[in-house]
Amino acid sequence: MAILHINTNRGWGGGENQVLALLSGMAAKGARAILYADRRGTLLGRARLAGLEARPVPLSTAPWLAFLAGRLIVPCAKRDGTTLVHVHDSGSLNLGSVVSRRLGMPLILSRRVASRLRMNPWSRRKYSPERLAMVIAISETVRDVMVSCGFPADRIRVVPDGVDIDGLAALEPETSFRSAAPASFWVGGIGRLSWKKNWAFLIRTAARLAAEGVDVRWIIVGDGPDMKRLRKMAEKAGVADRTYFTGFRPDATRILKGLDALFFPSRMEGASVTVREAMAMGVPVIAADAPGVVESLAGHGWIVRCDDVEAAAAAVRDAMSNPAKRAQVAEAARRSAMQRFPISATIDGTLEAYREVLAMWGRADHGGERRAVGDV
Repeated sequence: MAILHINTNRGWGGGENQVLALLSGMAAKGARAILYADRRGTLLGRARLAGLEARPVPLSTAPWLAFLAGRLIVPCAKRDGTTLVHVHDSGSLNLGSVVSRRLGMPLILSRRVASRLRMNPWSRRKYSPERLAMVIAISETVRDVMVSCGFPADRIRVVPDGVDIDGLAALEPETSFRSAAPASFWVGGIGRLSWKKNWAFLIRTAARLAAEGVDVRWIIVGDGPDMKRLRKMAEKAGVADRTYFTGFRPDATRILKGLDALFFPSRMEGASVTVREAMAMGVPVIAADAPGVVESLAGHGWIVRCDDVEAAAAAVRDAMSNPAKRAQVAEAARRSAMQRFPISATIDGTLEAYREVLAMWGRADHGGERRAVGDV
């Protein structure tokens, strides 16, 4: 038996990181997983480097070619003994639907964003429970949004995105950036530079603290369409000399571990792998009140109203001026992450969702060299 996974995002983010960790964990448990990904995307190359079965989506990942691409995947999927199709982003749903319908196999969607579904006929059809056997939500926040949009609650399972607790504990921090100002308090942000991530909030907070003479340096790790605008904003606000833009860094997690605090200004999150990694590594988190982030932190961090610069500046000052409190908050967050977000729980929860769906569909393993999901 084989599980066919599809992710068509070209970039690299928390979702792609989770797909790679999930498939690696499943392979370690003997469950066969076959990934189809964008041939120009980062995930395909990294999955192959990890020794996973990874193939490019035929033709193109464009939605209007989903029917043709899906028909090309189906013969291979039949030879692989595919029993279930799991799509990991909404952009893959059309492709996954074509494959699952032609195979007569159930379709599962991992939902990672907390935005509401559009209520137009196209979206209703795309997310129809007649198409989707189950939705795996990465947080209660995402689950609640899906239910509020009319998706049946009994067809949603919450499986939190997890992190590699042991791997993060052993990770060597990257601290070379601190040489620019060794005595300063270093606060960083990690993620795609886009409107949704709200990095302008960080820059306005940096400007407020600079005006007060507070010795804070900022590092923003990531790339995206807002890079040029944010650089200009930092210059105009007079904080370009204390705000460092690194662009994309493959060692972003090591930089995160070298920070004094993480600033996470996002407007909307289903959850955040970056926040959960910071928690697991004992890096204090100061974040805007996106519901998924509030759920992740569970009180073990500084939460401020989105775009409230006064509150954000006060939170940074509090974290900076109270080392004992900062250490206490970070340790509580670390313990919480160890209990709630180990990647092993994500793998086990996903496998359990597969077993439930396959039992519901009345399908058994058709043989093969590897063990069935039900045997894992």
